[in-house]
Amino acid sequence: MILEFKIRNFLSFKDETTFSFEATSDSTLEDYYVTEVVPGVRILKMAMVYGANASGKSNLLEAFGFIDHFIGDIPRDKDEETGFVPFKFDDTKDKPGGFELTFYIESLKHKYYLELDSNIIHREKLVFYPGTQPAVIFDRRFNSEDQTSVIEYGSKLKISDQAKEAVQLKTLKNTSVFAAYKQVNLSIKEIDVTLRWFNDQFFEPIDPYISLTEYSDKQIKTNDKIRQLALEFIKKADFNISNILFEEEVKPVPEDMIKFLEVSTSIPEKEKVELLKDRQLRFDNTIFEHKVIRNEKVEYFRLHENFQSKGTMRFYGLSAPFFKTIENNAFLSIDEIGSALHPLLVMHFLREFLNRSTQAQLLFTTHNISLLMEKELLRKDAIWFTEKGADGATSLFSLSDFNIRKELSFYNAYKQGKFGAIPKLED
Repeated sequence: MILEFKIRNFLSFKDETTFSFEATSDSTLEDYYVTEVVPGVRILKMAMVYGANASGKSNLLEAFGFIDHFIGDIPRDKDEETGFVPFKFDDTKDKPGGFELTFYIESLKHKYYLELDSNIIHREKLVFYPGTQPAVIFDRRFNSEDQTSVIEYGSKLKISDQAKEAVQLKTLKNTSVFAAYKQVNLSIKEIDVTLRWFNDQFFEPIDPYISLTEYSDKQIKTNDKIRQLALEFIKKADFNISNILFEEEVKPVPEDMIKFLEVSTSIPEKEKVELLKDRQLRFDNTIFEHKVIRNEKVEYFRLHENFQSKGTMRFYGLSAPFFKTIENNAFLSIDEIGSALHPLLVMHFLREFLNRSTQAQLLFTTHNISLLMEKELLRKDAIWFTEKGADGATSLFSLSDFNIRKELSFYNAYKQGKFGAIPKLED
């Protein structure tokens, strides 16, 4: 589970900014909302972020997404940029930025540090806590004199000089140690455990404009448990839906595509040979079976996904990420969770997540202030706000920073501007 994330000089976050899942001493909805990963460490399962447009809500999720991509990305060459984007509105843009992620794998605390600019990784460090003091797994620094990265490993790791050299050679100035490690035939327990956590329990943020249908289709086809859960899920969006089916469609390969295949070098040879031989394209259509009652008689009709509402397809698309997150005790972030969805569906989604989660975590952004009236979904430390200053920089703060009694209306207080983080409208 994620405890804390610090961001510095990335997108609209100029100064070091801290987002935290750590629960305060507040006992509100304790059993529903809080997991104690180790004695004394209480972590929230869910948090939400409010703020005006362009205040930096999405940039918070982008920061999580950057870590996700950076760790797994293998650059094509040493001159490829890292993808890092600094704060642009003053000379901060010429300085490196930084991230610090504190998380628990099972009951073992870890910290991952990263400092970089658009071309070079200046520092990268991973530690874990076998006791009260941190133990280094690796500590990587950039040597500006010879333009190489030097990696030091912790004394607790068993690794040969030959293995160290192999990883060192793959660790380019723009490459994470994790990405370099994956290219070497090597197994270091402490790195393997952390890499599995990032791969299996740290999910890419969900953008409000991305289609999730293909991902959910794939999961539902291969996992009958997820299929049944997704069907229960989507019935909340359209009660007439009684089944999810996949029907194969076969189409001839167009002549212009055949000509392209004959000269293409970008398509795998095996796939190209099969297409040229069969001259057929095969793909599955997602079909939703609808149960309709007419004249007291039950009838079933099958409709292609193109004939479903945007809200239905959005809820369907969210079903597989939802259940994979719960199943893996993973971290999921969703930008504008209410995109195309009725507010009551969003509330159902959130209640289900809190009810089903053991150690899974959800972070989402929203403009739906009506959620602030739902006391069974709210803890002060789970509500965050972003606000953009006159200098263009984002500040991030929690409702728990305010001295407001929990029995008062968070909705009215926010609407009246008592927390800030609302659009500045002029008459």
